[in-house]
Amino acid sequence: MEIETGTWTLAHGETLRWAAATDIGLKRAENQDSFLAAPPFFLVADGMGGHAGGKQASATLLGHIQPLTGTDVNLRVVRESLEAACEEVMGLVEANINYTISPPGTTLTGLVVLGPLGESAADGSASVPATDGSEPAQFLVLNVGDSRTYLLREGLLTRLTRDHSQVAEMVEAGMLTVEEARVWPTRSVITRAIGAGQAGLPQIDTWTYPVAAPRRFLVCSDGLHSMIDDGAIGRALGDKPTPEAAVNALVNLALQAGGHDNVTAIVLDVTSPESALAPTEPADSALSESPAPPNSLLPPPPPPPGSEGAR
Repeated sequence: MEIETGTWTLAHGETLRWAAATDIGLKRAENQDSFLAAPPFFLVADGMGGHAGGKQASATLLGHIQPLTGTDVNLRVVRESLEAACEEVMGLVEANINYTISPPGTTLTGLVVLGPLGESAADGSASVPATDGSEPAQFLVLNVGDSRTYLLREGLLTRLTRDHSQVAEMVEAGMLTVEEARVWPTRSVITRAIGAGQAGLPQIDTWTYPVAAPRRFLVCSDGLHSMIDDGAIGRALGDKPTPEAAVNALVNLALQAGGHDNVTAIVLDVTSPESALAPTEPADSALSESPAPPNSLLPPPPPPPGSEGAR
C-alpha cells in the first residue's frame, strides 16, 4: 500500500498536513475507489458499476476537478466544476460503453478549502502570509452517497456527513439500530449517487466549518467504515501522531476485519504556530453528536427575485 503525503501552509498561517491511501481489499477484483488529496481538495469517490464502470466513474469525476488544485476557489467555482464533472460522469452511459451489469456511478465526500491558499513553497512547507485583509479560509464539507467525512477534536469523533442509503433512512426512522444496520442485508444499497442511472444532477449535501487548529479530519469510503465501527475509527485517529501513521492503521484495521471492499482514507491535520496536534485520548463513545442538517450545493439554488440568470 502506497501512502501519499503532503504539507501546505495557508495564507493566514494554518498548516495542512495530510496522508492518503487506497487498497483493493481482500475480496474485490479491481479497485473502483479514487481520491484527490491536493489543496484545496481532499476528496474520496467510491465508484460503482460493472465492467470497470465504477473505476471510470470515480476517476472521471475527480479527474475533472484535478486541474483546480493549487488555486483559490470559492463556492461558485466549486459548484460549476462539480456540475460539469457530474455531467461528464452521467455521460459515460451515453458514450456507447457496454455496461451490461449496472450503469456507472460514484459517491463523493470530503473537504474543499474555500478562500486564500497562499503561495506555498515547492515542498508546501511555507507560505507568503496574507496581507491583503482577505477573510480566513473555510472548509466546505460535501457528500453524496455513503462515503463519509469525520472530525476528531479534543478526543471526540464527529461524523460530519449523512449517509444516503436505505439503512441510514431506516435508522433515522427508528426501524433499525446502528448495530443492526451494520449487518443488514441491504446495507450497501445507496439512495443517492452521481450517475448510477439516476436522472439529472444529484443533490450534494454541504456544510461549512472554519479552518481552525488543531483539528484532524478523516475522509473515507465505505470500505473502511463498514468494516470497523466509529469507536475503532476514533481510537485509531486519536492515538497516532501523524496522518501517515493514522492512514496506515485505519486501512490495516479494515483489512484485518475482512477487507470485503476497496478501502480508501485521507487523514488531514490542521495546525497553527500556536497549536500542535498531538495524540489525544479518544472518547469511548462513537460520536460526539449527530451530523448537522445539510445545505445543498447541486442543483444550484434559484436566483433571487429580479436577478434571473445570475449565478
